[in-house]
Amino acid sequence: MDVDGILGNRDSKLGKSSIPRRRQWVKRRETWLVILGVVLHAVYMLSIFDIYFKTPIVHGMDLVSPRFSPPAKRLVLLVDLEANFRAPFLRNVIKNQGRWGVSHARPPTESRPGHVAIIAGFYEDPSAVTKGWKANPVEFDSVFNRSRHTISYGSPDIVPIFCGALPHSTWATYPHEFEDFATDASFLDEWSFDQFQSLLNRSNEDPKLKRLLEQDNLVVFLHLLGCDSNGHAHRPFSSIYLNNVKVVDHIAERVYNLLENYYKDNRTSYIFTADHGMSDKGSHGDGHPSNTDTPLVVWGAGVKHPRPVTAKDHSDHVLRFIDQHLHDAPTPKEWDLDGIERVDVNQADIAPLMSTLLGLPCPVNSVGNLPLGYVDMKEEEEVEAVLANTKQILNQFLRKSQIKQSHSLFFKPFKPLASYFSMLNQIEELLSARDYKAAMQLSENLRSLALKGLHYFQTYDLLMLMATITLGYIGWMVFLVLHVLQAYTLLPGDIFRKEEAVHEKSNTGKAQLCGCLFMAVVSVLLFLEHSPPLYHAYFAMTIFLWTQILNEYKFIKALWRYLCGRKSDYVIKLLALGVVSVIILELLVHSFTERKLYTWCFLIVGAIASIYLYKSIPWRSGIPVFVCLTCWFLSLFTLMPAEIPDNNKLVNASGVMVIVIGLTGKWLDLNAGVNRFWFGICNHEKRKPRFPMLFQLQALFVGLSSVMVFLSTSHRTEKQELHTIHQLMNWFIAGFSMILPLFSENGLLSRLNSIFLGFAPPFLLLSIGYEAVFYGALGLVLIAWILFENSLLYVHKVNKSSASGKNLGEHAFLENDTRYLQLSDMRIPLTFMVLFNVAFFGTGNFASIASFEISSVYRFITVFSPFLMAALLIFKLFIPFLLVICAFSAITKLLEVPRIGCYFLVILCSDVMTIHFFFLVKNTGSWMEIGNSISHFGIMSAQVVFVLLLFALTNIYTKDIEIRSGSRDSRKVM
Repeated sequence: MDVDGILGNRDSKLGKSSIPRRRQWVKRRETWLVILGVVLHAVYMLSIFDIYFKTPIVHGMDLVSPRFSPPAKRLVLLVDLEANFRAPFLRNVIKNQGRWGVSHARPPTESRPGHVAIIAGFYEDPSAVTKGWKANPVEFDSVFNRSRHTISYGSPDIVPIFCGALPHSTWATYPHEFEDFATDASFLDEWSFDQFQSLLNRSNEDPKLKRLLEQDNLVVFLHLLGCDSNGHAHRPFSSIYLNNVKVVDHIAERVYNLLENYYKDNRTSYIFTADHGMSDKGSHGDGHPSNTDTPLVVWGAGVKHPRPVTAKDHSDHVLRFIDQHLHDAPTPKEWDLDGIERVDVNQADIAPLMSTLLGLPCPVNSVGNLPLGYVDMKEEEEVEAVLANTKQILNQFLRKSQIKQSHSLFFKPFKPLASYFSMLNQIEELLSARDYKAAMQLSENLRSLALKGLHYFQTYDLLMLMATITLGYIGWMVFLVLHVLQAYTLLPGDIFRKEEAVHEKSNTGKAQLCGCLFMAVVSVLLFLEHSPPLYHAYFAMTIFLWTQILNEYKFIKALWRYLCGRKSDYVIKLLALGVVSVIILELLVHSFTERKLYTWCFLIVGAIASIYLYKSIPWRSGIPVFVCLTCWFLSLFTLMPAEIPDNNKLVNASGVMVIVIGLTGKWLDLNAGVNRFWFGICNHEKRKPRFPMLFQLQALFVGLSSVMVFLSTSHRTEKQELHTIHQLMNWFIAGFSMILPLFSENGLLSRLNSIFLGFAPPFLLLSIGYEAVFYGALGLVLIAWILFENSLLYVHKVNKSSASGKNLGEHAFLENDTRYLQLSDMRIPLTFMVLFNVAFFGTGNFASIASFEISSVYRFITVFSPFLMAALLIFKLFIPFLLVICAFSAITKLLEVPRIGCYFLVILCSDVMTIHFFFLVKNTGSWMEIGNSISHFGIMSAQVVFVLLLFALTNIYTKDIEIRSGSRDSRKVM
């Protein structure tokens, strides 16, 4: 009789002589595919660093010397967290002496990228991700580099970045130990001021130091960390923080008075700003306005005085700043600054502002626009300053264009700047004609085009690389589908014969030759363009995959004809399966950022599965209710916080829960086997077990682990240490319990029950709260999954046996009692993907190991040992995965489907998600957003290896599971 596989019927024309050859072909192809998958995902995982994290910094540009007299001889830069109404001196400056505004920072709103933007004029180098976001991988220019001398005092995390390798600098930092969150950190700000004051006092007795301080182009940088530290430790509305704001304001006043009395020449400019803001909770990093909006107060030499607000000053609400907030947003009334003009800037604009005030060339890597609202210069000088700023950005564009053109055979220039030279000449002519307004407008237009040109060359290869990687992933998935169809499904003999595919070399020769020639041409082109070695790897993998697909063109052509010849309802069923699969996988993608989706998933699936079973099972059964309740129980955990609160009583109760589940499973295994429904999964043979007391021993170990949770925690809490005997007991219980399942009976239910009990002690000992209950809930859902599949299998057999006596030969079998895959079997890898991801996010965020509590390991070790602690923590996270894969392996045996075929379908599903995450990788935003986007993509890319290794590990426990079925016995008789 005909039975639908994924795309067809049993090939009755396959002779017995072809089976050994076919098996060898499948084995070779499986090994080759696994190796190819590992290499492909490893290579493509690296592609994000060429696409998203390329440094914007280039070298080799000429400096642009300004053609105007500097308004200031020296500049003081004060960088703090923020100032508010408790800063009377700065408020007085805003109202009477200088200009003010909001400096808009770009996420990530952290200290290092903020200071890079302020001092160097460009935004966080995204390639710094490869250095752990702690140091720039490429040297960059800054205002300090251009100064004659820089004096700096402050944090050891910031000052050395800019002054550590600067020969013309005087700097010092306090020790890291000073940054103690348990204290009032305002003394750090006082330390910085005291160091600077001491330097000035020493100059009165040191002529050399005196001459150094009297030079022009001098920069003084005081990094005031107190508010940041106190904000983190005590929150921004605490009395300690608010007092620190007063301290900072007083320091700004003392610095101003100190320098004015020291120089007495009114040639000092002052800039007060912040690297980032802070939320009410004392955190920063993301793009919330409380983190991106920072104060900017500028006064002194070369700075305009305050100006009253007029209606014209707030007429433009279209332009957005780098943080995507509106231009000239209304000033909050609580600031009490409504009547004074506010000049907002992007954070990178501060660097050209400092350079202009000192008459220095702008940093060569700066992308900031000079904010004319702050500088007090003649109209001609203003145009010259903007022109110098424009030429500096244009030089970066020209250098990037030159580098790209020298390496590109088919160079595509940035057309809007094709006539940049004539634009520069026109500006010079307008300056000569004293048409300063037109010259200013043309300079600003040219600067805007240069910035767009920089972005054009920064993303020059992006489209090509993304297309290549996407085509590679699609090619890999198509190739996987073709392999699954050829190796694990039933197809009519007139479509495809395996033995012909193995030996038919002439049909593949042309495709191989074309692929090799195309790859050779691409390699030569890439070599001539001096492309990085990884570019060659990206193209090679993609071309190789599509060449292999072309090798199967006859099969694909015949398959298309076959599908066209099938009834429309079959094609609709196939398309519906594809659509449902993609929807499920897309929901899994979104679940990485929204764990609550799993709650809805299990609530809905529990109800649908129970209704389906209720209508399918012809007898009264409690299985539908059990499936529904277990799914609903598991749905609760993704509503709970990822930060697990301590609750040892819950851990102890979970031990009791695990034992009850184990007792129920043992009772079913011993008593339910007489029912034909339980025949395949229970211990149906009434022989004496090899180890009669094994279950009691495992239950004892679970109970002991619960007792040790209580004893270890209590003693550590009272004595502030882990008792040696407790530590040894915990290691022994955790280690020995995981060996015991190997000695259990080889029936499906008995072995899985033993595995569940065997991994419970280490998981309980590593638990601190509700995740221990999650272990039991996940075990119940896995049992429900097995019962659901067993119900479908039993109902199918009952229906077939009642319909015809020919059901003995209803399936064609591959080998080792595994049958060909059918269309409906796609539910197995999809269910596995859902449960596997629940294991990821059921009790936290696996993508960020920091979301898991380190105190989980304190029952095994308390002395700081990062590698052992990390290993224990990762092992705890892996235990739920092991349970899911053990259940998956058992189901493949129960349903007699090829496990390696299902593995390839799992990889196919995971790669659908991988492509989505590939497009979701971020190079802007907070460190957490950037890091999570990379880890999400990395986790899915690594599943081809990760799942395979877990399969190999769990195979130790599941390889000897035996399933007895009537159809199998019938085949043996036949």
